[in-house]
Amino acid sequence: MNMHVTGLAVARSLGRAAIPVLGLDKERGGLGQHSRHLTGFELVPGPEVAGGAALADALLAMAGRFDDRPVLFPTNDDWVLALARHRDRLEPHFRYPFASYDVVQRALSKTELYRACEARGIACPRSWYLDEGDPADEVPYPCVLKPDDSRGFYDAFRAKVFVVRSPAEFRARVAEAAERGLTLVAQEWVDTRPGGFWSVASYLSPDGTPRGVFTGRKLEQWPPDFGTSCLADAQWDPAIAAAGVSVLQELGYSGISEIEFVQDARTGEHLLLDVNTRAWKWIGLPIAAGIDLPLLAYRDAVGQPFDAGRQVDGARWMFLRDYVQLVRARGVQVPEAQVTKDEWTALLAGRPTSLVDGVHDPDDPEPGYDVLWEALAGGAGYSCAC
Repeated sequence: MNMHVTGLAVARSLGRAAIPVLGLDKERGGLGQHSRHLTGFELVPGPEVAGGAALADALLAMAGRFDDRPVLFPTNDDWVLALARHRDRLEPHFRYPFASYDVVQRALSKTELYRACEARGIACPRSWYLDEGDPADEVPYPCVLKPDDSRGFYDAFRAKVFVVRSPAEFRARVAEAAERGLTLVAQEWVDTRPGGFWSVASYLSPDGTPRGVFTGRKLEQWPPDFGTSCLADAQWDPAIAAAGVSVLQELGYSGISEIEFVQDARTGEHLLLDVNTRAWKWIGLPIAAGIDLPLLAYRDAVGQPFDAGRQVDGARWMFLRDYVQLVRARGVQVPEAQVTKDEWTALLAGRPTSLVDGVHDPDDPEPGYDVLWEALAGGAGYSCAC
């Protein structure tokens, strides 16, 4: 579900393993909707319609078409929460490779997440919980205000966080969020150098067993401030891998996830920032590095669990469309940027390379054509934040 960049990577993973994949979306225009790895594509009500009840009704209407219970793969928070909310209705007909609604909510809540980190002794930026009082006069500025409900916050403010610079601005932003029923956590600003944004990606079985764990770095993002990744690389770090798995186990989480860390430029310490309880935009990188998280989740869900091996370092992932915008904004010619002309040429020609693009793949070319159509003809206005 949500057949854009993330859904495309999941479909390719499963399709290459000869698993039939049905793509679902609430609108046309997603870059994964024309993948050759889809056995079919259908429009369904979005997860925001009637609290996900309309989506659940549509899925139940499909259930009789399948010989066995299909495995559900939502690829953003809205779809995850909608499916989790209606699990009792749907699970007799569909398999769930991710945790229950209350566990997902706990992992997405910054308040619950940072308290879980404290319980396990896992470093995170210094935090102030607003359910314990008003810390506006004691936090250092600039300060970051983060929402417990990230999707609701983004829908309300079209931003991921608030960055505030005074007690007055702090209180005004808290009040503004409260008017929309949103709660916040205050957190110190952490200076991070390029290459200091790390991720721990994993699949955990329902009993908490890690079947596959990957670590890598987000090297570039677009837009530059609080954007989404457009260049990342695979680099193993056992310490943050262990920390990431530990906090998931503290939360009781199972399924695919991505945990974001930042490396403090002052101390070199890795600090846990966020958990995504789903596949995410550059999940194609761990797949290329040998940690095929969608396949791990699928096989476990159908009773054929296996463990991934050690990741292969050196692979890089990019989203060419956004990366080009980034280098142009910096006034840098593309061949002089971090991705070389030779790498681009090899990627586009289908020759062996360590570079993986989020959309372009000579073995599955039509999504790449859709990117060109989007650029040349204005696209279809697809609404995914990634």
